[in-house]
Amino acid sequence: MEQWITFVQSSVSSLFNVNPVKKMELTSNQVEDLVHDTLEPKLGWFNRWFPFLQWSPSSPNDLKKAEEELLSYVKTKSEGKYVEVNLDERTKCKIWTRTFNPGVEDKSPLVMIHGMGSGLALFAMNYDQLCKNRTVYAIDLPGYARSSRCRFDSKPEEAEKQYVQAIEEWRQKQGLQKICLLGHSFGGYLSSAYAIKHPNHISHLILADPWGLPEKPKEYQRPIPIWIKVLYHALFKHLNPLAGLRMAGPWGLNTIGRMRPDLIHKFEALFEDEDENKRVISAYIYHSNVHKPTGETAFHSLMKGFAWAKNPMLPRMADLHPELPMTVIYGAESWISAIPAEEFQGVRQNAARNLTKVQLVPDAGHHVYANPKVFNQFVLEACDSPKADI
Repeated sequence: MEQWITFVQSSVSSLFNVNPVKKMELTSNQVEDLVHDTLEPKLGWFNRWFPFLQWSPSSPNDLKKAEEELLSYVKTKSEGKYVEVNLDERTKCKIWTRTFNPGVEDKSPLVMIHGMGSGLALFAMNYDQLCKNRTVYAIDLPGYARSSRCRFDSKPEEAEKQYVQAIEEWRQKQGLQKICLLGHSFGGYLSSAYAIKHPNHISHLILADPWGLPEKPKEYQRPIPIWIKVLYHALFKHLNPLAGLRMAGPWGLNTIGRMRPDLIHKFEALFEDEDENKRVISAYIYHSNVHKPTGETAFHSLMKGFAWAKNPMLPRMADLHPELPMTVIYGAESWISAIPAEEFQGVRQNAARNLTKVQLVPDAGHHVYANPKVFNQFVLEACDSPKADI
């Protein structure tokens, strides 16, 4: 913080030609205001002036610290920056981006996109191995984690177009021609939509336990009690998936540890201490999701019941470029149902059979990347396949 204060003071002095001997002294509160002006997601004026009245206590700086603490367990250092893009003609957004091992030019870079309610730091167990021989870019999707909480169109097809345009403008701003594109869960759905629209810029499409691919079955195998149906249609149908976390307010941070110990334990290989594991992971998830949930709202508009998409992606994969290689990686114990390779190949009728591959990661649930040894191997095999060469 002292270095940051010195930097801000010298910048202000230069701007206003202040004599260095009599340079402007900034209070810690003024510096904090300047920090908030550069960080996303932005706080509303009320929460900035009266932070002690926040129901869910968090700030852009709290989120920054939570991300940096989790990424401190990654041996490979990364460069972070905001990349400004347009969702449409009226909506701008800043996408938080981290780059690992920059400057590798003989291999297609790997771009990693997280899922709903997540952020780029949850790939912490994967970066060291994945970036050994290539550049890896990771982004926070618009509306999530450290990216802008930009407003999306309420129409699902328009919200999807906005995400696709944001990813494409981000690629252009980064000067990337061909990329290996990896998307987890909701990120897999969006990566598929991007691949259909911009196939020429993808060397290999990698879907990690992707959400929203199959069509919703017309009949359920298990009968649903009437009280659950009433509760769902009266209340939960109208709420964002993580609304309960924000409703918990100051108790939300501890709620994560109690409600999702399974998710927290997936990261225990990074930590020597169980309490440290719980504290660091809970803090990152909490501060990523208690700010204005515009990305969550966009996801809600796209879903048809939490497990299904209104416009499922699998039938649309008939429009994927026939020569675009695709690898789908499922967790053996995930709530996402694995689609057999034959079914993908059947939809992609013009594609060669060896261009679509399905892999299964043992001892892994929906967060399939949490088995890094096997997951990383499948990802590297996909990126290093002959069709993925620049």
